Amino acid sequence: MKIAITGGIGSGKSFVCRHLEQRGIRVYDCDREAKRLMRESPAIRDALIDLVGENAYQEGELNKPVLAKFLLQSEDNKQAVNAVVHPAVAHDFEMSGISWLESAILFDSGFDRRTHFDCVVCVTAPLETRVQRVMNRDGISREQALQWIAKQLPQQEMVARSDFEVVNDGQRDIDQQLDQIINHIKKQNKQSKTMVQTILSIAGKPGLFKLVSRGKMNLIVEALDETHKRMPAFATDRVTSLADIAMYTDAEDVPLMKVLASIRDKEDKKEVSFNFKKCSSKELRDYFAEILPDFDRQRVHDSDIRKLLQWYNILIKNGISDFEEELKPTEGDHIDDRKEQE
Repeated sequence: MKIAITGGIGSGKSFVCRHLEQRGIRVYDCDREAKRLMRESPAIRDALIDLVGENAYQEGELNKPVLAKFLLQSEDNKQAVNAVVHPAVAHDFEMSGISWLESAILFDSGFDRRTHFDCVVCVTAPLETRVQRVMNRDGISREQALQWIAKQLPQQEMVARSDFEVVNDGQRDIDQQLDQIINHIKKQNKQSKTMVQTILSIAGKPGLFKLVSRGKMNLIVEALDETHKRMPAFATDRVTSLADIAMYTDAEDVPLMKVLASIRDKEDKKEVSFNFKKCSSKELRDYFAEILPDFDRQRVHDSDIRKLLQWYNILIKNGISDFEEELKPTEGDHIDDRKEQE
């Protein structure tokens, strides 16, 4: 499992990470490793020189004042640098073999979308505690500390987008909170290994997705295409399991998995044998009548049939043909159902 630790400036993420390291848990420090990669990676160096100019590096070392000035000039500059550095950091983390990662800007930078995390832990502290920590650490004024805090994502929003919270206010027991989180993660990891995976459709997103795991606030899904990109799906995304879909007929509705099985049997487990995207409506409906003879001609539209055949091809390309087994519903597939259970 991959676990991310985030939190605003002054929340004490590093303090919590030291507690984890005392338990023998290694934590990948995004900030430190990004600086290392900017020093050591020829590809990053060349890309930054193209962006910033030849003076981005001096005698082989990153020219931090020049880079900082470039970053502050515009949001576009900041995003351009992020586009160079963050993918390299994400790849380095994936190759590191480390399960835990610390990033102060996990959500702000969109880093949580660059690599898959099974859960996110947010470290929090009262505002005044954070202000005093930043003032003492950096030797700056209260006003400056508040300005730094204001530049980041609000703490309450970080908590809302995370799975767990560690309150680091100097009073609550950090180890006790970590015990609860780690025990929950171990239990979740055990369940995910035995979880039946199912196939999902997400409104507004093309193609199909495989359910990978469930977080407290979302589902983690993987695109069934050449990218195999993993991403979170939230309640607002209108996620539907293919197991919940049925086709209209003149009698009772027929589960989609049975319709797909009929196509599979007709096509001998191969992709659809004609160009359903460009064929006429009559050709399309004649074909579908062989699959589902009594389909409701009024309520089943051409677009429905084309989408169904497209889904069938996606599943076959991904080696999924035992539809009765692999598309069966699993508890909590539909995010709305899970939300009601909570």
